[in-house]
Amino acid sequence: PIIDVGQATKYLVFFLHGWGSDGKDLIQIGEMWKNQLNTASLISPNGPEVCTGNPSGRQWFDILNNDEEQILKGRQQAYLDIKKLIAHYLVKYNLKSDQYFLVGFSQGTMLALYTALREKLSGVIGYSGAFLGNVPEQNLPLNDYLLLHGKNDSVVPIEKMYKAKGILKNISSSLDCKAYDNLEHSINEEGLQAGLHFIRSRIEGKKNNLLRSEK
Repeated sequence: PIIDVGQATKYLVFFLHGWGSDGKDLIQIGEMWKNQLNTASLISPNGPEVCTGNPSGRQWFDILNNDEEQILKGRQQAYLDIKKLIAHYLVKYNLKSDQYFLVGFSQGTMLALYTALREKLSGVIGYSGAFLGNVPEQNLPLNDYLLLHGKNDSVVPIEKMYKAKGILKNISSSLDCKAYDNLEHSINEEGLQAGLHFIRSRIEGKKNNLLRSEK
């Protein structure tokens, strides 16, 4: 699914859904945000594979595989797939290579973090996710991160967010983490507002910098 603002597009926001879900799930966040992000086209693709645990849903890679090497290989392929999709839309809207945001939930956050350690972009929002794998040894782009997690999450425990924070703190241009009481494996209204503010503030900041440079 896509919420397309056509020629008004100055940024793209890609929503990466959780394991066993599909693009229709997170585009609902786009519907809530679209009036506040009127220069961004919002894109919520389906994962490339049928979910191994839910045939009616999709997955970015197989996390049930007992072979860790196969999991990491699947994640690498998912990264290549999403990189190709992002490049397609950047060309379509005639945008610079970093004029996009990634918003992930659960497995989608795993893919978003992996991608952001390999590509320069405008910002990453990770809901209820984890860091999976290793940090690249070279050519590391510094990106802005917002990680959000429920303290009662039993699917991806909140310790996973703190682990990701520890990894990202020295390899990011900014890092903010929010932990919510009485929240399970889900996104609450506070988290939605925090995500929207994260994107809006960066779009506004770049616009103001551009205006100053033109004076």
